[in-house]
Amino acid sequence: SFMRQGGVNATFVQQVDGSTGRIDITISRTGDAVGASGTGLLGVVLFDAIAPGPSTFMLSGVATTPEGTPVPLMFGPASVVVR
Repeated sequence: SFMRQGGVNATFVQQVDGSTGRIDITISRTGDAVGASGTGLLGVVLFDAIAPGPSTFMLSGVATTPEGTPVPLMFGPASVVVR
């Protein structure tokens, strides 16, 4: 919903590598001269638990302005506990 601000169409592409546990997500607002700002939902990752226990995962990302200028993103470690 965040990337669809102002009625702009957003393209969502995902790549999942189950052998390494890596998920790459690309969200683009092509032809948008303004960009999105503020807070909101970028995406959701659903897990299928296979055994009880804790798991920690790292998040990282890259963003750019409509002009291509890099925008810093901040993420903290995340964890889940399956019981």
